Order: sequence, then structure tokens, then C-alpha cells
Amino acid sequence: MNSTRKLYILLWTIYSIFSLQVYAQTLQESLTFADKQFELKNYRLALKEYQRVLFFSTGENLDYIYSKIASIYFINGYYSEAAYNFERAYKTTGNERLKIEFIFKKASCYMLDKKFRMALFELMNLPDSTDTQYNNRKNFYFAVCHWGLEEFEKSEKYFLNIIPDNRPKDKEKIALLFAKKRNLYRPNPKTAKIMSMILPGSGQIYSGDIKNGLNSMILTGGFVVLAVYMTEYYTFFDAFLTAAPWFMRYYQGGYQKAKQIAVHKRDIRRNKTYKEILRIIQQ
Repeated sequence: MNSTRKLYILLWTIYSIFSLQVYAQTLQESLTFADKQFELKNYRLALKEYQRVLFFSTGENLDYIYSKIASIYFINGYYSEAAYNFERAYKTTGNERLKIEFIFKKASCYMLDKKFRMALFELMNLPDSTDTQYNNRKNFYFAVCHWGLEEFEKSEKYFLNIIPDNRPKDKEKIALLFAKKRNLYRPNPKTAKIMSMILPGSGQIYSGDIKNGLNSMILTGGFVVLAVYMTEYYTFFDAFLTAAPWFMRYYQGGYQKAKQIAVHKRDIRRNKTYKEILRIIQQ
């Protein structure tokens, strides 16, 4: 190998090392800039910078970058994208504590997106532990998922697990809230609908909406009276053609409305019960 070739290789090696150092410094500067924008809540610019660093990264800080990207999506309500990036953060980290945290965060994304089955699937990957705070958090996530799935017996079990044994009265309070069917299952939308199909307006009254119930009774009853009255002066066919379309319109609208009112009223009671459970736990 002649001296010219040796000199060329030496110069190329020095240049490559220098270029890699400058490149690394540029990526680090971009990452620092992205962190600063994240702190300032300039999430759009921060996301762009994190994605740029990720694109040019040689494998360093991947779990951190993915988690920051996921956090930006989470903050802005894009829960599917957030869950996807928390999953990538989970797969690229070797830190067991971070893996656990990323599982909780993925579960949070699915819960807020009302995908409770998927959240439960993620929570199944959590390891066992003797740490009380960790177990309370784990139990709470399971409780909320089962609540969202309307599996109230399972939800009750996990909520009760959060309350320590030296608070028996609080355990009794939560058990009582779950025991009262009125808190979770009443009014029954199916029952309300059937009642209004049999007697228009009765389903609304059963659901607690007396005004709309009486209004439905009067309207549908009025069209029946109108049809009977018209048969005295016109043919039955004429009376039917005149009154039936209006009767069916309010009749069908009535029992569908009864179901909607029951769902709304039941949700209000469930939310009230849920808040009461949280209040007891937070004591």
C-alpha cells in the first residue's frame, strides 16, 4: 500500500468520525429542542421534531422518543396513535419499570377510547407484585374496565380490593352501592320501550319523564279519538287514512324515545354511583 493511499484512508477516517460527531450533536440538539417545545406545550412542533429525530436515529433513546410522541397524541385525544407508540416504546425499552408504565398507559388509551376489552388484554400482561400502591393502581384499572363493560360484579370485586381491611365500613358502603339494582340497572331501557309499545307514554313515565309521557299519551290518544269521530261522518277507510299515519308517527317515536330516556336516566344514576365509589376510595 503506497503512502498516498494510506494518507487517503487516514483522511477519510478522520472525516467520517468528525461527520458522525456533528451528526450526533445535531440529533441531540433536535431532541433538546423537541423537549423544550413539549414543555412549552407547542405540541405540533415538538411532534415534528421528535419524528425527525426518530427518522435519523441510529437506535439511541428510542423508548424515550416513542413515549414522547405517544404522549403528544394522548394529550390531543388521538388515543389509537398514542397506544401504537406506547407499544413501540414498550418493545424498545429494556427497563422493566418503564415496561409496566407503558402497559398502564396503553390501557389508559384503550379505556378512554372505550375499547375496554383491549385494555383488559393489556392489563393481563402486568406482573404480580407485593407493592400496595402498584396493586391498588392495577385493581383500579381492572375495576374501571369491567365497569365500562357493564360487568358490575367483577368491577365491585376490584374496587373492594383497593379498600384496606382496616376500613370495613367503606367496604360495606361500596358493597351497598353495587347491591342496589336501582343504582346500576334502573330504569331498564327494554322495559321502558315495551311499556310504551303497550300503552303509549307509560315507558317515559316509568323512566321518570312524566311530561313527555303525558304528552305522548295525549297525542296518541287524541288521534284514536279523531279516528273514531271521523267514522261517524266518513268511511272507516277515510278515517284510517287520515289518523293512522299521524298515530304511527307519534306511537313509534314514543316508544323509541322511552328507550332513549331510560338509557339517559340510567347513565346518570351510574355516573352518580361511580363518583360516590371514587369519593369513598379517595378517603
